[in-house]
Amino acid sequence: MTIAADLVTTLSGTFSGKFYALVAPATVVAPYAVYQMVSAVPITHLSGQSDRTNYRFQVDCFGREKIALDALATATRLAMDGSSLFKSVCINSMELFEDPAMYFRITMDFSIWQ
Repeated sequence: MTIAADLVTTLSGTFSGKFYALVAPATVVAPYAVYQMVSAVPITHLSGQSDRTNYRFQVDCFGREKIALDALATATRLAMDGSSLFKSVCINSMELFEDPAMYFRITMDFSIWQ
C-alpha cells in the first residue's frame, strides 16, 4: 500500500468515510476532512538510500460547530498516534474560519515515518 492509502485506512473511520484527497466534493456536508502530502523526504546514508521516508501530510478538518470540530481534531490525533501502519507526530495545528462557506477549520500537520 501507499502512504496515502495507509493514511486513509487510519483516518477514514474518524470522518465516517468523508475523508478526501486535496478537495472535498461540492455536495459533501460537514463535518469532513481533506488531506494533502506536503513533502516526502527519503532517508539517505553515505552508503545509499534506505527504505525509510519521512512524509509530511496536512489534514484539514471542516465543520459548522467549533466544539464538535475540536473533538474531531482530538480523535484525528489519537487515530494517528495509534496507527499500526506508520509512526507519526503532529508537528503543528491551527484554527481558521472559512468566512464565505461559514465553516470552522482545524489544520494539522503530521510528520509520518514509514
